[in-house]
Amino acid sequence: MSDVVVKNLNSLPFFAFLVVFSLLVLLFFAYPLVLLLILGGSGFVTSLENRSFMLSIEVTLIISTITSVFAVLFGVPLGYVMARYDFKFKSILETLIDIPIVIPHIVVGLMILLAFSSQYGIGPFLHKFGITVLDTIFGAILAVSYLSSTYTIKVVESSIAMIDPEVELVSRSLGASRFATFFRVTIPSIKRSILNGALLTWARATSEAGALFIIAYYVFFYRKTVYPSPIFIYESYITFGILQAVKFAAALVIIVIAIFILFRAIFRVRGQVY
Repeated sequence: MSDVVVKNLNSLPFFAFLVVFSLLVLLFFAYPLVLLLILGGSGFVTSLENRSFMLSIEVTLIISTITSVFAVLFGVPLGYVMARYDFKFKSILETLIDIPIVIPHIVVGLMILLAFSSQYGIGPFLHKFGITVLDTIFGAILAVSYLSSTYTIKVVESSIAMIDPEVELVSRSLGASRFATFFRVTIPSIKRSILNGALLTWARATSEAGALFIIAYYVFFYRKTVYPSPIFIYESYITFGILQAVKFAAALVIIVIAIFILFRAIFRVRGQVY
């Protein structure tokens, strides 16, 4: 028997080990989702006919989409700074960026409430101009942005770090300013990563519930009291029980996953075109 055959035979137990544990992990992720869709999928159409539920989804999509836009506008420059520059307190800044991943989301809701309410921090100043955060879409966007913008920053930072700095130096040597190089060379090079980061932020913002329990349990939308969709599902659970909540939960999962897959496909096609 050749050495190659012996090595292949010796590696079979290891590959079997990897396959078994990979399947167990996949089963762990897939089983609850499949069960949710089986039990609640039959109520998909009736859920869509529920006006309050559709308003809750509309509010959630507005919050998550605006959050993604803000994450790109403010996260891309910060990601560039983290990737290209070394400075004295960089490790502190890295920790601050990572903190939203560590802190319980209920605590983040309390932090945003303290920072922007009418009684503390800059809240009294904002309140003079009629800007409030409690039970408003604005407050929900602040809370969700705090928790989800990290994903865009991290993706952009990693992408810029992989770009050879010589590319930007060549642009500068040809007379382009730093701004021109940033917008004409760096940004086009990472546009797909920016889109993916924005999509991850959007997905994370859509699923947020913990901070909203504090800052925006409900909001006033179309002159109505509307729950964001995760809160709506929770309210359905405590009011009508698990079977009713499962119908709305399955509908929300189907809608969000469909949007996520659609945009992933669009980004992939546009990436191939460009």
